[in-house]
Amino acid sequence: MSYEVALTLRIILLALMAISALFIIFAVLKQPGNSGSSVSAISGSSQADTFYGKNQAKRFENKLKKWTMIAGIVLAVCSVLFFVLGLI
Repeated sequence: MSYEVALTLRIILLALMAISALFIIFAVLKQPGNSGSSVSAISGSSQADTFYGKNQAKRFENKLKKWTMIAGIVLAVCSVLFFVLGLI
């Protein structure tokens, strides 16, 4: 493998790692804690009175968890590939 190709692949992998790391940080900060429901009960918020309202937050949380896991896998794979390209 030529030096230019290896350098280009390493730059692409670094960009993917940076994007996935930033997404993981954002996604973890957006995920509510385990005691998030008590805060809405204290404040008197009643937006979750319907079945749709109760499950809407759970769907968003599940999607966020799924995308966080995918970004973590992408970060791990890119890190391993980056290391392997450094050995070549």
